[in-house]
Amino acid sequence: MRSLMIVAGVLMLVSTTCKAADAICPVESKLQSYVGNISTAVNFVNRSTRLIKAFWINYQGQRVFYFDVPPGQSHRQQTFVTHPWVITDEADNCQSIYLPQTTETTYTIN
Repeated sequence: MRSLMIVAGVLMLVSTTCKAADAICPVESKLQSYVGNISTAVNFVNRSTRLIKAFWINYQGQRVFYFDVPPGQSHRQQTFVTHPWVITDEADNCQSIYLPQTTETTYTIN
């Protein structure tokens, strides 16, 4: 549980923009979803010039594809606070990781 708290703290520091991809993506292998008791939502906004893909990290730590966001578009997703999301390029390479907050937030991918 301590390692989850440390990872969550790191994710919260860098989960406001997509600029820290190289620094945060290596923690993906240590992530998994936990209890889904605090519902929230996130608006994924794609301000880049490329298609992005969003994957939920399930309870076993595996990616589950959810949706694409074309350039200039957005997608609102209901989720839970303890459920990490991985944003990838079209080839499924990690670009960023987002950990939902207790209130609805907007996550912008530049």
